[in-house]
Amino acid sequence: MACDPPAAAPRLVGRSSSHFTRLARLFAETLGVGCDFTPVHDLASRDPSDYAGNPALKLPVLVLPEGPVFGAENICRTLAALAPEPRRIVWTEQLPGLRARNAQELVWHGMGAQVQLVFGMQVARLPGENVYFAKAGDGFRNALAWLDANLEAVLLELPPRDLSLLEASLFCLVEHLAFRDTLPLAPYRHLAAFADAFRERPAAQRTAYAFDVAAG
Repeated sequence: MACDPPAAAPRLVGRSSSHFTRLARLFAETLGVGCDFTPVHDLASRDPSDYAGNPALKLPVLVLPEGPVFGAENICRTLAALAPEPRRIVWTEQLPGLRARNAQELVWHGMGAQVQLVFGMQVARLPGENVYFAKAGDGFRNALAWLDANLEAVLLELPPRDLSLLEASLFCLVEHLAFRDTLPLAPYRHLAAFADAFRERPAAQRTAYAFDVAAG
């Protein structure tokens, strides 16, 4: 009797230097979902095939036998469904109150702003004094200041959990500040202390930021 071939492992397409990719990898590691990894080296590419078929030309993408999954939060939810054991995960819709939901919104804003600043000034080498980047920088700093001032209260409000999307995404954002030398972390002591504590998790240590090097 012929046996069915083993199902292909999920494959994550992204960049080891990306905070959105790291968020997905953090979830995969925490949830015990094995994923192969394919790095994308050329962010200037405008070919969707280089982004695992994502028409928006964005990363990460989780490639499953039944098709691709676009976007970090979408991937995290898919990984939770694939986990071998159920875990207590706090998603955005389960955050208790306006302050916690505002915190998640500002984390997403900060992650998007950092992509804007890094890609625009460090990759495309556009002038940083342009109002497009100046306003992005101001909004980013304002968001970090708000998160720093409200973080302790937000964390106290969270229900019992193994993992929360808010904490995981915030950690990826804060760690990325130093990795890409975007903004100094010194003014945000609560965010720095939070990152120091979260960094002790094995999943955080196994997904440290790095620059992918093309073979040859």
